[in-house]
Amino acid sequence: MVGELMHEQTEDTAALEECPPWCRRSHHRGEVHADDQHHVSRPRRIAVVTGDPALEPEDLAVAGAVVARLIRRTRSDQTWVEVVSEEGRDVRMVLTVESAHRLLAVLQELVAIGTA
Repeated sequence: MVGELMHEQTEDTAALEECPPWCRRSHHRGEVHADDQHHVSRPRRIAVVTGDPALEPEDLAVAGAVVARLIRRTRSDQTWVEVVSEEGRDVRMVLTVESAHRLLAVLQELVAIGTA
């Protein structure tokens, strides 16, 4: 792809490490493909309602969807959680699993307070 840096692979490095159990990619051994540079999980689609309640009335909130998945570059131990808008660019968050865990704890606390 334009602008993507491709690393040269040899047969030794192309013998990709074992995929994580959640990876859904079909890696092409012995060939160089941009998609082979990372592992991805099955995407999960989540219906959401977004808005800006500090600036806009609630009736301007918009229903949409985000897609969440795990992603990890090959030859890396760092796993990321990616959450992006299904359409458009309204939502884009890419966090380490550790950061996502901290965010989850805060979101659970806020949701519990907000629904009490």
